[in-house]
Amino acid sequence: MTIFFRLLLLTFLFSLSQSVLLAQAESERPTGKLSSPKEAAFQHTYYQRADHFNADSSAQALIGLGKDNKPTAVDRALANKLQQIYYGKGLEIRAGLIPDDPNYVDSTSGNMVYVPFPAELPSVYLIKPVLNKGTDNERHAKYWKYSDETIKEISHIHEEMYPMGSYLLLDFLPKDDDKILGLQKWQYLAILVFILLSFLLHQVFWRIINFALEILANSRLGRHHFDSEIVSKLSRLSSFLMVAYLVFILTPVLMLPAGLNYYFVGSLRIFNTVFFALLLLSSVDLGRSYFEKIVETTETESDDQLLPIIIRTIKTLIVIGALMHALSIFGVDVTALIAGLSIGGLAIALAAQETVKNLIGSVMIFGDKPFRIGDFIEADGIAGTVEDIGFRSTRIRTLDTTLITVPNGVLVDMAVNNYGEMQHRRFKTTIGVTYYTPPHLIEKFIEGLRRINEMHPKTRDEMGLVHLNEMGGSSLNILFITYFQTKDYAQHIALRGEIILSMLKLAEAMNIHIAFPSTSVYIETMPERKGLVPDYDTTEIQEADKQMEAYLKAFEKKHIPPTKP
Repeated sequence: MTIFFRLLLLTFLFSLSQSVLLAQAESERPTGKLSSPKEAAFQHTYYQRADHFNADSSAQALIGLGKDNKPTAVDRALANKLQQIYYGKGLEIRAGLIPDDPNYVDSTSGNMVYVPFPAELPSVYLIKPVLNKGTDNERHAKYWKYSDETIKEISHIHEEMYPMGSYLLLDFLPKDDDKILGLQKWQYLAILVFILLSFLLHQVFWRIINFALEILANSRLGRHHFDSEIVSKLSRLSSFLMVAYLVFILTPVLMLPAGLNYYFVGSLRIFNTVFFALLLLSSVDLGRSYFEKIVETTETESDDQLLPIIIRTIKTLIVIGALMHALSIFGVDVTALIAGLSIGGLAIALAAQETVKNLIGSVMIFGDKPFRIGDFIEADGIAGTVEDIGFRSTRIRTLDTTLITVPNGVLVDMAVNNYGEMQHRRFKTTIGVTYYTPPHLIEKFIEGLRRINEMHPKTRDEMGLVHLNEMGGSSLNILFITYFQTKDYAQHIALRGEIILSMLKLAEAMNIHIAFPSTSVYIETMPERKGLVPDYDTTEIQEADKQMEAYLKAFEKKHIPPTKP
């Protein structure tokens, strides 16, 4: 609630400067002739002030001059209501800013009409009446007055200005002429009551709203979906907004000086706009926390990519809407501003071609879906996991954990290799055995490699290839190609290691020597020394068969669980 104290302090300090300006303006008195828009508007407000109060003189500006134009009780009441409308909206008739030309003509309509506050009160305006209208003696009067349409609208505008019967409080306000720094004593007391009441209402509203939102968050609909911190923030913002709205409604009852009330009401409107925008943004965050939990349960990944873009679009529209409303509060013609932006749109587009290109690129990425958030991709030497796809760029986390930002306009022109769309991961290797290995043993070794590929639970045996491929410079090379049933790179590496170890263990069991690039010199005979080349006989080959079968049975037992009877 500190923002309320600061706001009241700033507006109160401003009232000091306004009281000086008003004191200077009050040195001028209306002539009573209503000869111009300035005279008519100024006479009405001048005689509504406590130190110059004259109900008949003030009401004269509503009915005009003439021997039959005598103010009635209704006219005096309407004049008072119109002044209360000015006070409630923080509007002040400043004689120095109103035309003093008796024959003033509005440049837009071409009629003798003057609207003091076209933005705030377009239906309240002054005219120079036409007498004997429709006759040969038709002519303009010599005086200005508020129009008949204005007089009809005063009561309706007054009821909107003081809703829920708050206008009844105006009749009970003390008529104290003593002022301290531009405010009456009862107004200081009322401001203090407003501050205390606002604080108490905030505490009450916050607890009620938070209790209701917690019930919703813990209900069957919202359980484990709503973020508790966002729920608390949302309830607090809702409470602030409700209190600010009540203050906005009841502020006109304080009958603050026009200058003070103008900036105080304007500040409250800005306050309400900002907090309403924050409330909407928090609601969007709450909805995001809810839908993120839902999309996690879906099989498709398109909603994971679409949700952040939708959230950003909604938030951008909320901020733009709040900014436009704030500008309208300051008196900026939003329609003219939008028209000006549309005229300058071509120049902006030419100056921001890269930005537009990146925006179109993001649309193409979302439409074509070459990759999604979480995919591992490689494009033009950049390899990493996609962390975010924005309006302008895509963020990629590389293998060394650095973050690369690539403009979408550039990325769509690259050849993207999406490892995330890989159906299986391919494993290819060459196993070199020594030349002195008997052909029959090589055939058995190849048979064992094929059975390893068939029995492993993570390989596609129908896609595997195991063949004696070539006679290399220092080895007989066996080509081994298989496909792992995984998309995960880490698991792929682990499976590669597991298969390679199985190959080595099978070779060890069959007494097969794995060759390596080398140059060997063989001496067939050497006194008292046996050659290095192993001497394979039929018995050893049969033994190798037994060892292979024993190893493969152990491999099958490890990777293929037994079926239940």
